Amino acid sequence: MRNTVFTLVILLGAAAAGPATATVIVVPAELDLKTVEPTTVVTSSVWLVNTGDLPVELLRAKGSCGCTVLEFESQTLASQAALQVPVRVTAPRTAGRPKTVTVTFTVRDQEPIKLPVRLVTAGVLDTTSDIRAEPAEIDLGAVTAGNLESASVRLVNTSDIPQRIIAARPACKCITLPDFEPVTLAAGEALDVHIEVETPSTLGTTSRDITFVLEGRLVVTVPVRMETTNARVEELKRHFDELYPSMYTFNGFRLDGDVITAIAWEGDPQRPRAMVTCRFNGDGTVRSSLIEPISS
Repeated sequence: MRNTVFTLVILLGAAAAGPATATVIVVPAELDLKTVEPTTVVTSSVWLVNTGDLPVELLRAKGSCGCTVLEFESQTLASQAALQVPVRVTAPRTAGRPKTVTVTFTVRDQEPIKLPVRLVTAGVLDTTSDIRAEPAEIDLGAVTAGNLESASVRLVNTSDIPQRIIAARPACKCITLPDFEPVTLAAGEALDVHIEVETPSTLGTTSRDITFVLEGRLVVTVPVRMETTNARVEELKRHFDELYPSMYTFNGFRLDGDVITAIAWEGDPQRPRAMVTCRFNGDGTVRSSLIEPISS
């Protein structure tokens, strides 16, 4: 009986601990297919990189709609290995339509990896409602990883009748609207919405949408864009360029305290060649560095 209770305690403790720390990352962190003609099939690819010390099981890859097809098979990804995954997206039939789909990669013992895939069909964008967002998109510019940034957007009722905004739905938990409540705007009335953004620890350019939902199922979407940076990133690039002149470009940056990791890319088309790690002193200089080859 004692052994049974002891085993149960271990199992409950493991369950409470939740998934292990993420070791597989997707590069790029989001895929922007730019502007394409309606109904066009656009092909691109992303890389799954195992940054950990142990093999991991890649279980599934699935798009959020039938317009997205992935060339993917379940497999084990070795430590310090990369897998290229082709992605094909069929653009909507309607001209001037922005579209975002989400590709979800399921990895054993790790939180699912979410990859936003964005495109806009060529043509004039149709007005979806009588609520106008000012600005139409929020560009935070260069921001520091791990900071809390503030912004605002004004929603203007351009019609001659009241319009009710019933919900606001940020695309991620990193964006909050602390003061927002459902509201009815009279004709010509405006509402200023305060926005707080927790900048990601993954460095690079990202975009996250806030969707305001109106009665009648109309929506107004406001993209929030930013480029997450860190002063030590340039020092990392300079350090490795001294070791390997003009050999690598870098992507897939991750920040953890005084440590920055990144993927070193080489060739054309570029392929991930190494995982690089820099540990920094308090003054921003490199204390130690490591480069580990990536097999792909």
